[in-house]
Amino acid sequence: MTRFFALLVVATVVAVVPADARACDEVPSVPHTVDPSMQATDTTPPTLPAIPPLEVYFAPTSPQGCDCGNCGENSYFGFSAVARDDVTHRFRIGYRISLESGTLPRGVALPATAIDPNFDIVQVGFNSETVTSLSNFTLRVVAIDLAGNESAPQIVVMQHSSGSDECAVASARGARSRLGWIAFGALIVTAYRRRRR
Repeated sequence: MTRFFALLVVATVVAVVPADARACDEVPSVPHTVDPSMQATDTTPPTLPAIPPLEVYFAPTSPQGCDCGNCGENSYFGFSAVARDDVTHRFRIGYRISLESGTLPRGVALPATAIDPNFDIVQVGFNSETVTSLSNFTLRVVAIDLAGNESAPQIVVMQHSSGSDECAVASARGARSRLGWIAFGALIVTAYRRRRR
């Protein structure tokens, strides 16, 4: 085994862990901040396509939770950061979330201001000690770029979630990430060996 191959294996293994953790670690929402210096030059609003169904994660310590690895100790629901902009990076596009219809369960509070995504997920934390299920409310979402331009709103519906399938979703997402990194590493090794020949 060459030194290059050994280093590649180590790098691939190290890369696998953050990929899994990044997919489901919950951190406090960061308020979205508008950059006044961009307002004079950027007047194009971001594009917000249809939002995929909401994903829900119940923490392992909650009655509905289960252990799915590095998924954090906080419960949350969220959606993929699908907005795009011609200037602002997609991870810096903020999202303003408001209640469109229905009633939020006790223990669920929407952010008072627009928030930035946690990597590629826009997350809203909730208290899983008081929330046993999430259902029957609709959210209105608007994307906001760094210049303060706002997209047309999108509507996303929370159907019903009680913690039964969330860990399977999170575990499958982590497994896909690991397989992707392993395949990537294998391709690099194959290309390296062919070049050596």
